[in-house]
Amino acid sequence: MKIGIIGAGALGCYYGAKLVRGGHRVCFIARGATLQALRTRGVCVRRDAEQFAVTDLQATDQAREVGPVDLVLVATKSYDLKSIAPALRMLKGPETIVLPLQNGVDIAEQLGALTEPAHILGGLTYLPVSTVEPGVVRQTGEEKPMLLGPLRAADQPAADAALGALRQAGIAAEIPADIRVALWMKFLLAVCTMGVQSVCGRPIGPTREDPDTRALYTACMREVAAVAARTGVVLPDDAQEQMMTAIDAYPANVKASMLQDLEHGRPLELDAMHGTVVRLGEALGVATPVNRFIYAALKLRAGHSIS
Repeated sequence: MKIGIIGAGALGCYYGAKLVRGGHRVCFIARGATLQALRTRGVCVRRDAEQFAVTDLQATDQAREVGPVDLVLVATKSYDLKSIAPALRMLKGPETIVLPLQNGVDIAEQLGALTEPAHILGGLTYLPVSTVEPGVVRQTGEEKPMLLGPLRAADQPAADAALGALRQAGIAAEIPADIRVALWMKFLLAVCTMGVQSVCGRPIGPTREDPDTRALYTACMREVAAVAARTGVVLPDDAQEQMMTAIDAYPANVKASMLQDLEHGRPLELDAMHGTVVRLGEALGVATPVNRFIYAALKLRAGHSIS
């Protein structure tokens, strides 16, 4: 396949490198120091059991040089979606499959509003990967499978084709029974961990051990589950228990990505997370006081407002 990667951060570089190694023609849409690194030395992946590098790739900041591709992986942050719209339109032909990997439950809908909506899948990953320096990424622990699937019945063949390309490259990937449920399950976990830790300014250990902040985790999740149900997505009866079990299993010093972004003065994915819960809650008649508090507590620091 001819594959475009929009966003050459940790996820984009990791999956892109494996796709190159699997024999696909891959082009990264990147900029700045990352673009320079990809052009001069390619991508280096460091894992617990191996290290490998790929150089047989294309990297550019001009998507028009690439043209339509078979598959696009969108691996930017959620707040960058509007800014990458011109590149996506350049890469997307009538049969191009688009696989977004951002945090959030309405990413495909947002992308569909920015370009032709056909063949835009739902996608998510729990992959533990980080950027060491531009073009160099570190993947630790288990390579948890990427989850992807059609949001419309007509896109099942597109999902199957994307799955085949990923697996051909040795990427762990699965199509769950309902990608919407999978998206909301990840959202359930991400919203509460990002919000509670960012408001408290503390990692996962102290916030899950203190009774008051642990209660914030569960209250936040109850609101998300209620919003999901009102949209027609029914989560498992023990969804919140599953997520608290996952939270309790993390090393105590783990910090949610939003807390890390806050500490380093980077933009926050606040609108895609708590802003979405509040916005959908208002539209669907679901009260979301905990998520509204978290949003209000962080929005001035994030420079965001609910849209």
